[in-house]
Amino acid sequence: MISWLLGSPAPPWQYLKDIFEDYRNVGVYINAYGNIEVVKVSDFDEFHTNTSVLLSGYYLLTLKPYYLKLKKFVAFPTRRLSVIKRFLQYKRWRAMEYYDKDKFLVGWVIYDCEDCYEKQMLHLQVEEDNMTDEEIFEKHMQIYNS
Repeated sequence: MISWLLGSPAPPWQYLKDIFEDYRNVGVYINAYGNIEVVKVSDFDEFHTNTSVLLSGYYLLTLKPYYLKLKKFVAFPTRRLSVIKRFLQYKRWRAMEYYDKDKFLVGWVIYDCEDCYEKQMLHLQVEEDNMTDEEIFEKHMQIYNS
């Protein structure tokens, strides 16, 4: 049904929001060229199960979440373990961390928020590459508090 999206350039966020209006949870992931590689949909709201639309961290080494719609949560990835640890100091923040042996690879930062599509979009737009850990933390907290 939605397989026609695979391999195509990522359309605007609003277009995907319209397409997936009837789904509770959706994850659209793009490759380095900006083309859609994975689309996951689920009616289950849990983020830590196999039915979750959040991909395993190992996939995040080559794919980037472009569009996430989570009914009860907001989630965003980070490659900075210190950023994850800082968020976990606050109530209602959770994380999933992925390691290769003892080496941290990537993680998801998650917090409760019902129907927070705007915040979700803003979190995914944060580009960590040229930011310090403090700047990343502050930017995400600014979005959270908005």
